[in-house]
Amino acid sequence: MNYTPKRWIRLGLGAALIGTAGLAACGGEGGEAGETGAAALSAPGGAAASGEGGEMGEGEGGEGVTALDPALLLPIDERAVLISSQVAAAGALARMGQTSDAAEHLRLAVSEIKPGGLSRLVENGFDPDLFETAADKLASGAPPEEAEAGLVAVEANAAALEETAAGEPVPLIALLIKRCQNAYQSGVSLNNQIEDPIAYQDAYGYAVTAQRLAGTLEGEDASGLQLELRMLVLMWPAEGPVSGDLPAPPMTFLSQLSRVQQELSALQ
Repeated sequence: MNYTPKRWIRLGLGAALIGTAGLAACGGEGGEAGETGAAALSAPGGAAASGEGGEMGEGEGGEGVTALDPALLLPIDERAVLISSQVAAAGALARMGQTSDAAEHLRLAVSEIKPGGLSRLVENGFDPDLFETAADKLASGAPPEEAEAGLVAVEANAAALEETAAGEPVPLIALLIKRCQNAYQSGVSLNNQIEDPIAYQDAYGYAVTAQRLAGTLEGEDASGLQLELRMLVLMWPAEGPVSGDLPAPPMTFLSQLSRVQQELSALQ
C-alpha cells in the first residue's frame, strides 16, 4: 500500500486544530526505549523512577540487585501488553524481510524489563530465553522456517502471559494509546520524515495490540472504538511499519488518536 501526500491531506482535515494540544500533552517523553511518561501515569501517586517505569533502580548484574517495592513496578498486565506490542512489531517486520529491526524489537521486549520486574514475569510464565533465541535467529539470517518457528514461539508466550495477567481491556488500551502517541511523535518529524524507525515501529505495535484488545469488547458501545482503532492501524502500510513509504503526517495521526480517545472516554 502506497500513501501519497494528497491522501494524508484529505485524512488530516481539522487535525491542525488539535495538533498543538496533542504535542503539548506528550512533551517531555523521549524515544520509546524508556517508559518514563507512562510510568508516571501507572505508578501509584504518579511516582516514577528514572527510565523504565520505576524499574531502573535495580542493578544490571546478579550481585547488588535490590528488590523494589512492587508498587514501583509496572503491573503485570501492563507489562504483558507492552511485550505483546514489541512482538507485534517484530512479527510484521520479520515477515516482510526486515529481520534486523525485528530482532531489535524482540530484544527490547526483554531489555526494557529490569531485574526486579523480570522475576515476577517469569513466575507468571514469561520466557525471556525464547525471545533471545528468536532474536538471534533473525539477526543471524537463519533459514526462514527456523526464524518463523522462533516468532511463533514468542507470540505464543506473549499471549499466554497476557492471559495469565488477565488485565481489563479498556485501561490497557488507554495505556497503549498514550505510548503510541509518544512513540509516533518520537519517530516521525513534523515535516513528515521517519527520524527514528524503531519508535515508528513501536507505535505500530502499540496500535495493533490496542486494536486486538478492543476486539475482545462486546456490545454496541465498543463498536466506535473498534472502528477508530482500525482506522488508526491503517495509518501504516497494510504489511506493517516497513520503510519506503511516506508516514502519516503527525497532525493527521494526532487527529485520529483524538477520535480514538473520545471513544475510549465513553467506556471509562
